[in-house]
Amino acid sequence: MSETPVCGEKMKLSEYFTRIGYTGPSYNTDLETLNMILEKHVTSIPYENLSPHCGETIELNMEAIFNKMVRKHRGGCCVENNALFYWVLKEMGYEVMFIPVRLYKPAKDSYESYPSHCVLIITTDSKRYMADVGFVSSNQMRQALELVSGKEQTQFPGTYRLTEDNNIWYMDKTVRKIYIEGQSTNNESLQNQPSYQKLFCFDLKPCRIEDCQDKLTDLITTPGAMFKELSFVCYQTQNGMKTLKGTTYTEQIYNGRDGKDLRTSVTLTEEELQHAIKETFNLVLDKKITPVNNFTCFLIE
Repeated sequence: MSETPVCGEKMKLSEYFTRIGYTGPSYNTDLETLNMILEKHVTSIPYENLSPHCGETIELNMEAIFNKMVRKHRGGCCVENNALFYWVLKEMGYEVMFIPVRLYKPAKDSYESYPSHCVLIITTDSKRYMADVGFVSSNQMRQALELVSGKEQTQFPGTYRLTEDNNIWYMDKTVRKIYIEGQSTNNESLQNQPSYQKLFCFDLKPCRIEDCQDKLTDLITTPGAMFKELSFVCYQTQNGMKTLKGTTYTEQIYNGRDGKDLRTSVTLTEEELQHAIKETFNLVLDKKITPVNNFTCFLIE
């Protein structure tokens, strides 16, 4: 499959850089610049799937994605976030591929048979790196990972490990230890946790952004599927993350208590919900959201 084409002339890098608060060089293609922009992106543009819960569609073409996430000050799902980042890197001059990904399903102890996520493979300084700006929860990376099998790579959210086997790359990450405010079973919940958790796998065959549309439509329309059963926002902060699942607002501070993440949650009223979307998550919605939380998934804990 061919790679996704870059955007038209109306989509300007300067608008994107303003959106994420980046003031560095616009056309450097080194690792340092890549990492600066990646961290600015994930701490400025939230992961969110609110469109279906506001009566809107999600269009996987670059003009629609750019208008929504940059000009309308919204976030996006994994495909939207990584598609926007793909366009930015291509426009800057990076060599980059858009790669489909199969998520790991703990309940079945296996990886999906179909892709429902995506990442980017970037070549710079004669090395290849994997980047992902659309992964929810504390698994979201803050820096690109070198595509080297078996190498442990530690950054703010934890230690990541990419492993290659028979041309398939597997992504794992250390499990964060969490102290939940007000929960009496905190010590018990930390017992018997594996040191690493499996996240996803992929090969190095690129696809087009538009190829993800059918799977995204399934997630939005199929009963029991994630996007239909859950309205969700995840915002990466300087010291952890903030999430909104339905009407449940959660803050997680990394290493906030005795080496464990401190997590606090509260149920919001409708007025508090609308205020949090605008003020806490810095999102501007054209339509009122109908929150829903009937879905459980390890990726967004």
